[in-house]
Formats: sequence, structure tokens, C-alpha cells
Amino acid sequence: MRIRFVRVDGYRIRVLTSGHGTQDAVVLPGMSASYQTLAPQIRLLRRLGYVTHVIELPGTSCGPALRREHATFAQLATQTARVLEEIGVRRAVILGHSLGGGIALHLALSRRDLVERLVLIAPAGLGRSLLWTYKLFSLPVIGRALMRPIPKASASYARNVLVGSQRRDDTHFIATLLRMERPSVAKFLTMRAIVWANAPRHFKRMAYLFLPGGEQCTFSVRARLTELRSLPILVLWGAQDRVICARDAAACAAAGLDAQVHIRAGAGHMLPLEAPAWTASRIRSFLQQQPAFRAA
Repeated sequence: MRIRFVRVDGYRIRVLTSGHGTQDAVVLPGMSASYQTLAPQIRLLRRLGYVTHVIELPGTSCGPALRREHATFAQLATQTARVLEEIGVRRAVILGHSLGGGIALHLALSRRDLVERLVLIAPAGLGRSLLWTYKLFSLPVIGRALMRPIPKASASYARNVLVGSQRRDDTHFIATLLRMERPSVAKFLTMRAIVWANAPRHFKRMAYLFLPGGEQCTFSVRARLTELRSLPILVLWGAQDRVICARDAAACAAAGLDAQVHIRAGAGHMLPLEAPAWTASRIRSFLQQQPAFRAA
């Protein structure tokens, strides 16, 4: 594995590159995740002959932490594009999970030339709502208290929020999941910056607090999905996802996208690790299909 650090906007962004081949794949983990969360999918991409590049968020593996003024979804997509240009990737399959899926969507809209296909696993940005506690995170005082550095991740949170019924009582799986989480001050500051940068502004925030839903209102791309009609897209979701509702996948059909959508029963937000074989079979089938000719 080759490890590189690319400087963008004053941040050191770590890029992990592995595999051999003539095609590139880019992997974008979720907000507090790392390459370990998507390790089964990374191995699959390598076996399929892709040179695979994992681009981590600033602050998740090395400082400095991301600042609020650089943390909107559109800005994160621009940072990703600049990293790709720096490492010489001109066109790639983009695989994103959760926040990474939202960044992938914004990247496809702003830099379509960089995206060959999209693989989205429980992506942000397709719907309107998130886990209701996101509203509390967006408040400066309460959010600062809730999103503070902690010595270790919570097993209760993993079971009740992140994982579906099929793996919820698997103590070995939960322990493995918790070992992947390495809390740090920089990581929590990065998470806080992303939440605050993408929260509603000023007077809208009060209405947002007391009305149901709306957590994705500032970064949802649903209204622009028709711009992606020529792009092959695979969407995978856990039916019991409590963080981002699997019903958001219906937006793809409503927009008339060239999208394959698969929902896994009994799985939650950590679908890449909860059902790796199921996920791998769908990704392999999707990537091995020859796309129909489309005019540029």
C-alpha cells in the first residue's frame, strides 16, 4: 500500500493507494470512518483489477482538523477533485459510504468528467431527513457538548443506531466495529465542523429544530438528480438503517436515473461490514456490466 499526503487548502489529506490495473477506483469513507470500514469493498475492487485510492477526510487520520469555513458538501467535493488531480486520476469509479456517498454525489454533479460510475452505500444527500439527534449536533452549545472527544466508542450506540437486527447481538462483530473507531480531538473537531457548516442558517434553524425532518435540507441533491441520468449508479442500503433512511433511495427512480437499487433486509447503516458478501456480489455484478453507449 502506498501512503501519500496531499495538501489542499492548508490541510494534509491522506490517500491510501493499492492494487494494480489500468482502471482507477476512489473510495470515500463516512464521517468518522476510515479505510477499515470499507475494507471488504477495497479488497473486492483490487481483485477486479482496479487501482484503489482511499481519500480520507482532513483530521480523521492526521491534523489539522477541518474548519467550518471549508466543510460544506460542495467544498468537500471540490477538495476531493483537487486530490484526484494531484494524484493523477482523470476518471474513476467512485464508491462512497454515508457522508462519503454524499460527497460522491456532489462530485458527480460538479465534476462529471472525473466520474465513470457511482457506487453509493447508504449515501447522504438523496433525501430530507437524518437521525433526529443531528438537530442537536447542529446547535453550537449543545452540539459542542455532545460532539466532544470521548475515550472510546459506545457499544450501546453501535447496537441501537448503527447495526441492524442480523448483527446486533453478535458481540464479536460489535467489538470488532468498536476497535475500528479511534477517537481523537482532530476527528471530533472535523465532525463538528461538517455538521455546523451544513446546518440551516440563522432564523431557519429555529424552525428546523421544532419541525420534523429537514436535517439534509442544505445539502440534498434530490432537485438536481436529473443531471445524472447518463451516469451508471449502484445504490445499496440496509433496510434497518437508522442514520439515513433507506426510503431515500426512491429518489433515484423518481428522477429517472440509470440506477440499480438493492436493499438488504436486517442490515443497518454499517452495511459494508454487516453484509460484506451480499454487498460484494452486487458491486461485482454492477462493475462487470458493460455500459450502453452514451453520447458525450
